[in-house]
Amino acid sequence: MSAFLTDQFARGDAAGWAAGALAAAGLLVLAGGCAWLWRTDVREHLLPGRLVRPLYPVCGGLLGAAALVAGEPVRLLWMLWGLVVMGGIYVLLRLLHPAGMGMGDVRLSGLLGMCLGFASVWHAVLGAAAGFVLGGLAGALLVAVGRAGPGPAWPSARR
Repeated sequence: MSAFLTDQFARGDAAGWAAGALAAAGLLVLAGGCAWLWRTDVREHLLPGRLVRPLYPVCGGLLGAAALVAGEPVRLLWMLWGLVVMGGIYVLLRLLHPAGMGMGDVRLSGLLGMCLGFASVWHAVLGAAAGFVLGGLAGALLVAVGRAGPGPAWPSARR
């Protein structure tokens, strides 16, 4: 992503600046939305669809417009593939073990896959892998220090 921004701003023309500004705005919206989601998740232990769903058209629109203004429409396809790959993995995991993952996680994964796909499909694949690796390491650390054990983490997950 930083390469895209650097390349666009370095072009020095109006289209480059517009593409860079649109992409930066898309990333800022994503960052703000994720901060809001993190806060909600810490307090309520869920990622509400009413917070995740609006981020799809806003982030997708800004990043998609940046790709078109930059003259790189292939990024739209990458975004779609990122959404399908990352979102699909999480949908499959949800179907295989519904108690192991909430629908908020599934919704958020598609958004993150779409935004990572803007950089490349490879970024979306690496993002999905990094999420699992970091989540596994965090879980192992919690078990090692005695803050987690077998069974659901949240009382609401015991239903």
